[in-house]
Amino acid sequence: MKNSKWLARLLGWSVVLLLAVPVAALAKDGGRDFSRGDLAQMLAPVALYPDALLSQVLMSSTYPLEVVSADRWLRKNSLLKGDNLDEALRDQEWDASVKALCHVPALLGLMSERLDETTRLGEAFLVQEQEVMDTIQDLRARAQKSGRLVRLKTKMETLRGFFLKMF
Repeated sequence: MKNSKWLARLLGWSVVLLLAVPVAALAKDGGRDFSRGDLAQMLAPVALYPDALLSQVLMSSTYPLEVVSADRWLRKNSLLKGDNLDEALRDQEWDASVKALCHVPALLGLMSERLDETTRLGEAFLVQEQEVMDTIQDLRARAQKSGRLVRLKTKMETLRGFFLKMF
């Protein structure tokens, strides 16, 4: 009887301690370093997003389960838009970055569908934040040098205006 109580207490405290350790600390200790090539490959699809959107993508990728939950919730509540969506999101306990991506359902859905990639992006951002940001700048510089940004300028300005109003 005493042994079972002691074991239950030990188990309970173990769970409490595990929950008390921040996710970022776990990622730093157990995380792996991604190569520059790996980072370039995973960041290429998002590197040219406007800064406001890119920051939401990077932050929300550190909450992959919330991304999936938000995507499922949004599919069930697909008629909510604008202020009505904002009001409904207040009741959700997701990170603010995940809530922000609810205004871009196609992107949220893509992150949810590609959960492994989203998780890897989040791990990279938590463990190698500076390298992630440097890689993004390198990818943007390469796109600028190749002339691709000139063709995207109008679309980017439109997106930038939209996201500056939102955030």
